[in-house]
Amino acid sequence: MHATQPSLAPLWNQLREALRGRLNAQAYATWVNQMSCLGDDGVTLTLGLPDTFALDWVNNGYRDVMQEELHRISPGALLKLELDARGRTDQGDSHPEAPASGPEPVAVLLPTPSTRPQPAPAPPPRFAQRTPNAAPYQGSPSIPMNERYTFETFVTGPSNQLAAAAAQTVAENPGMAYNPLFVFGRVGLGKTHLIQAIGHHVVKRNPNARVQYQTTEQFVNDVIHGIRFEHMDEIRSIYRACDLLIIDDIQFIAGKEACQAEFFHTFNSLYDARKQVVITSDKLPHEIKDLEERVRTRFQWGLIVDLQPPELETRIAIVKKKADNDGIHLSDEVAMFIAQAVRSNVRELEGCLIRVSAYASLAKQPITIELAKQVLKEIIPGKDRLTCESIVKTVAAHFDLKVADLKSTRRGRAIALPRQISMYLCRTHTGASYPEIGNALGGKDHTTALNAFQRITERMEEPEVKRHVEEIERALLD
Repeated sequence: MHATQPSLAPLWNQLREALRGRLNAQAYATWVNQMSCLGDDGVTLTLGLPDTFALDWVNNGYRDVMQEELHRISPGALLKLELDARGRTDQGDSHPEAPASGPEPVAVLLPTPSTRPQPAPAPPPRFAQRTPNAAPYQGSPSIPMNERYTFETFVTGPSNQLAAAAAQTVAENPGMAYNPLFVFGRVGLGKTHLIQAIGHHVVKRNPNARVQYQTTEQFVNDVIHGIRFEHMDEIRSIYRACDLLIIDDIQFIAGKEACQAEFFHTFNSLYDARKQVVITSDKLPHEIKDLEERVRTRFQWGLIVDLQPPELETRIAIVKKKADNDGIHLSDEVAMFIAQAVRSNVRELEGCLIRVSAYASLAKQPITIELAKQVLKEIIPGKDRLTCESIVKTVAAHFDLKVADLKSTRRGRAIALPRQISMYLCRTHTGASYPEIGNALGGKDHTTALNAFQRITERMEEPEVKRHVEEIERALLD
């Protein structure tokens, strides 16, 4: 048996005690006791989990809470979770039996008293305050990328095909085309996965490539600390010396004048050196308020690609791919049910799969459609599920038509295109059968619905059709 390491893991000991007061007893006993300390250098705390299932569950449900508590203990410290190939080494507390019912899918937080003592503010260890004899900062601020976020694990469909192709082109020829690459899409559609896949591919092709992956929050913090502690030269040398700069959620730079100025000059430096810049946002450049025009124009220099909510077939493929990667046996029936339950958020889609799998594992039951319905019953009813009727009404309003017009037998272009879009969206967002869609549009034959779906799918490359579909989807899903 491996020896435990409590004396070698002061951060882990403190974090474990903090989590005891933050999580409920069931969550703590089920997940925290599975963790082992693999490394603790005072800056990065590496924790191991015994299998892929536990690693995914903790990453999805508890990572943010753990990082928050770790930051309270040691500002600037980073948390890293990975598989423990050695087997468990730090057994923590005693091992109670697994609970009969499945754990909550996310951390169940206990109220945090407002009087809870906070650590005294101090500069993070990565930016020590300058003294006359202080050596230049030599470390790298790059956030570790998720090793699972690769092109091989990214499911491509009509909703993200252009973005995926552009990302692969950039990864093959960084700095040569599509610079910058601006990836736009709502939360949970795979922006982070795609841009980290670029980083992984660049490093795979050239292990010496200098890749910097950052969130905008960390970039802003770096600039603030650089100004406060007179380390801007070191900050600039890090960000401007990389071969590939990836910044996630750039919309959060809005209103921060000094950070926008720093990004502007950093971008120019990298662009002139033919280095690649990749950024993501949940807003298009012209939609970001309080953004300097010179920065906005830099965003628009290269290629802007968007990620749309995945259609039913892509959602099914995502669920099946995730299940296969995690060794979860999942029938087509259950995959279809989960894909129909979640329409517009890939992260939530995967979360539902993890929830169902966790319940089945702890209850020692196979994953059936009945079990999936039972586990997700509290999630699905709370959603305003789209119906063919609601879609037809929204399409009619968009084109300034009456619902009766779409259900009529009229065939003029002013009616035909909206009717085809209605059928396309009904199939994409409800999973209804073609006969059901035909009935919802005034008793049309199922072949009419099928042809309409195929026709709009083929015409999605036409700017006018794509614009209509995207605007209607925003009205339906927002």
